[in-house]
Amino acid sequence: MRSLIAALALLAAAPALAQESAAPIPRAPDGRPDLHGYWFSGFLTPLQRPKGVTELVVPPEAQAALIEKLIADQSEGEVYDPEFDSNPVPRALLEVNGDLRSSWLIEPADGKLPLTALAKAALDRDGPEFDDPENRPVPERCIDGLVNAPMSASSLMIPMQIVQTPDTVVISMEDMEPLRIVSLTDPPQHDALRSRGGQSRGRWEDDTFVVETDSLSISDPAGLTWRGGAFVTSDSRVIERFRLLSADLLLYRFTIEDASLYKAPWLAEYVLKRIASPVYEYACHEGNYAMVNIMTAARLGRQEKPDKKN
Repeated sequence: MRSLIAALALLAAAPALAQESAAPIPRAPDGRPDLHGYWFSGFLTPLQRPKGVTELVVPPEAQAALIEKLIADQSEGEVYDPEFDSNPVPRALLEVNGDLRSSWLIEPADGKLPLTALAKAALDRDGPEFDDPENRPVPERCIDGLVNAPMSASSLMIPMQIVQTPDTVVISMEDMEPLRIVSLTDPPQHDALRSRGGQSRGRWEDDTFVVETDSLSISDPAGLTWRGGAFVTSDSRVIERFRLLSADLLLYRFTIEDASLYKAPWLAEYVLKRIASPVYEYACHEGNYAMVNIMTAARLGRQEKPDKKN
């Protein structure tokens, strides 16, 4: 599995590396590429290719129609969310080496995750009964964030900060989970205590920073949860690659090794842009404050199950 993913990553890297800026990338005092700073994604493109879209690269003349489709898909069948208007979504697609993309996924070629029957069954199952605190979604409770591996891009203004030293890289995002510490010197600890963020170990492969994460703790009763738009379980191993394309563009690639969820290796990528805006305290706690009212409403029978006939 590792050799397949490594070969896949090198193959996918070829066009990107060939089109990198000729200008020198910034380097840290130890000579490594300097990832330190603030970064932001800010595009509508999803992990998987939208229904009806067959090609990875979006022609310029099709850009406006796809943006309208993605905005409509975000709000389809949902209750109006005032934050959708108070936090305007940028009307932009992911751009990599001058090409507009319809998905982060570049392999498989169809832009779809190669899900196993188990993963598909999990998607098809009815939602959990949200009638006790343990079953409430962890993002709602502000205890699982976008910084955990694999990281998720956001169309909202949620910046990420990287602090880099020769033996440690810290990734922080203006989101629920405060930060992730990636060690370049600590050996793997196979008996390590599990946590939501797992155990992340980094290494440099030439100018690419590679991070492997395992020992995840998944609290969802089903035993799996979403990360970066994909499924992970407690057995998952996440491989991430960070590479500067220029002083202000950071290419982020990732895949997940988990034979219970994915039938074959796959690879996703997107680009982060350097910004001047710092990371502020998120102070997320709304779901916890609202828990009393949520549970009270459930016990009073006010949360009726939707009529599936309608």
